Amino acid sequence: MGYTYVDLVLRGKVSKNVRALVDTGSAYIVVDSKTISEIGLLQTPFDVELTLADRRKVKAKLYLAEVEAEGRRGPAFVAELDVPTPIMGAHALETLGLKPNPLTGRLEVVGPEGGYLL
Repeated sequence: MGYTYVDLVLRGKVSKNVRALVDTGSAYIVVDSKTISEIGLLQTPFDVELTLADRRKVKAKLYLAEVEAEGRRGPAFVAELDVPTPIMGAHALETLGLKPNPLTGRLEVVGPEGGYLL
């Protein structure tokens, strides 16, 4: 077993390719403030409280972007946090109908693009 990384395209006012660590324990896509500024993401009126792996809690601004991975596109929330490696969280995975396979280190299709409406 190992880590799964994915090449994302994040779109706001412009597009940017980002290599992200897939983290199913994270809710959001997480990128640093420089990346958010470069892409020109739309800021929401929401701040979120995130719990880090060491159990510290931090507040982060929440943005909206279009994300593309493995040829699938959809809307995603992006949290602003100065992290050394961008993170792709569970909400974006669900929206794109993808899941990580820790044995192959790749994403697999498990549902419809855009998610389910039940």
